Amino acid sequence: MNLQDSGTRAGAEALWQRLPTTWRLMVERGGPQAAAGRGVLALIEAAAAQPELRRLYPFTSRCVLRFGSRGGVPTEADAPALEPTRDGRFRVLSPSLQRVLGEADSPEEAVALAVARLPSPSA
Repeated sequence: MNLQDSGTRAGAEALWQRLPTTWRLMVERGGPQAAAGRGVLALIEAAAAQPELRRLYPFTSRCVLRFGSRGGVPTEADAPALEPTRDGRFRVLSPSLQRVLGEADSPEEAVALAVARLPSPSA
């Protein structure tokens, strides 16, 4: 999952800059998704601090933080996904979202579990 050129890295970085802003606005507006939005925002902030995830393209779908190695096709996730749960915990899911890989009490713990499950760079 290596990003090859600086243009690709710049594209990923632009997404990392926009994504938390979008979720902050959703949380500030309140409504039924505000609680889940706070959890997603916490995951985004924790993931942004990890270089292994920061090189990937972040995107969200239905309150799930996902990552892809190709910017042109953001729906092709190839890394573990992260989601907040209703009880205030966090879940790590397989890239297909079909399996739970682990659960954590904090966003930082969930991110660490996801980083540990990343494919090797040569994969």
